[in-house]
This record gives sequence, structure tokens and C-alpha cells, in this order.
Amino acid sequence: MTWMEFLGYLEDFRTDKIIEQLAAWNIDELSSNPYVLGAFAIVIAVTYLLGWRVISAFIVGIGGFALAVSYTVKQGSGVEGIAGGGLSILIGSGIIVVIIFIYLLFVQSE
Repeated sequence: MTWMEFLGYLEDFRTDKIIEQLAAWNIDELSSNPYVLGAFAIVIAVTYLLGWRVISAFIVGIGGFALAVSYTVKQGSGVEGIAGGGLSILIGSGIIVVIIFIYLLFVQSE
């Protein structure tokens, strides 16, 4: 792989291209899809009850982040998304996800 091929590969990770790809995947519908929410809840409950606390914590982290991004994309990107509260929702939900992740992974004793 040459340096120019590598730089061409990095072009796919520009913010505008990532937002376009997320919109193409309809990721904004995840936060309101009851099947996705139910699936995450069931998987988290099963792994938690089986005693797989680390797996449960990672699913909470990944699922929470996906739902936060989904809701933020639904709010819109750019100035209209910030004015609509998208940035504060992303930051607030990110903090909540991190707190739950740390609690499940480190704080909770067996």
C-alpha cells in the first residue's frame, strides 16, 4: 500500500462522509425501533442474570452509544442539530452510558 492509497483510504473517514453513511443506513430510526430496543434489553438482562457482567457492561456501552448517536443524527447535524438540543443529548447520554458502564464493570460486587 502506497502513501497515496493510504491517504485515499483516510478520505472515507471525513465527518461529512461518515454522516452521509449513517444517514444511508437509516441509523436515526434505531432509537425509535421497538425491536432494536427490546433486543438490547433482552440481551443485557440475559447476560447480567447469567453473571457475565463484563459482556453486559460492553453491550450497555455499545448499545447506549449507538442509541445516542442515532438520536443525535435524528436531531440533525450542523447548527440546526445543536440548536435542537442534539449536542446536549449526545453529551448527557454519553455521560449516563459511561457511568453505567463503569458501575457494571468495576463498582458492582458479586
